[in-house]
Amino acid sequence: MNALLIALFAILVSGGMSQQEGWKMTDRFYGFRFSLSGPGVHGVGMRKHVVALADKYSCFGWVQNVKGDSGDEVVGEVRCAKKYGPLVQEALESGPYPPKASVSGTEIKVYQDTKIKLHFSHFKILNDERKTCFRDQPHQCKEFKEGGESGADARGEKVGTYEL
Repeated sequence: MNALLIALFAILVSGGMSQQEGWKMTDRFYGFRFSLSGPGVHGVGMRKHVVALADKYSCFGWVQNVKGDSGDEVVGEVRCAKKYGPLVQEALESGPYPPKASVSGTEIKVYQDTKIKLHFSHFKILNDERKTCFRDQPHQCKEFKEGGESGADARGEKVGTYEL
């Protein structure tokens, strides 16, 4: 009897219960983290530009001004329908940007599981004082740059520093 239950369980786990093509989150969504850096990314409408871009494609997520190691940065996370995510990513990587903006560097990390850390019902501008950072680049926490390992989740992302 035990052998029969084990065999049934193995069948269910190995494929009997797997989601059909098109129903998995990775089939439907595209999520990524980004950082835009440069001498002209704060105070030029960059966050509003990112929100408008996200709204255009019905994405959700967040954007924030931060001071990075190399100066001013605009950072955030985006999650969209799979067909729109790469379009938003391309627009963040290459522009066009607001007229007064000066972007000298971009970093993108596409999430394989599409999940972003902070979920909102719309695309949100976070205040500059809110602590947001991750275990790896872009927008890496200082303690991880210095070799620390505490505070990571199963994906290796920084957790516990967000004020909700």
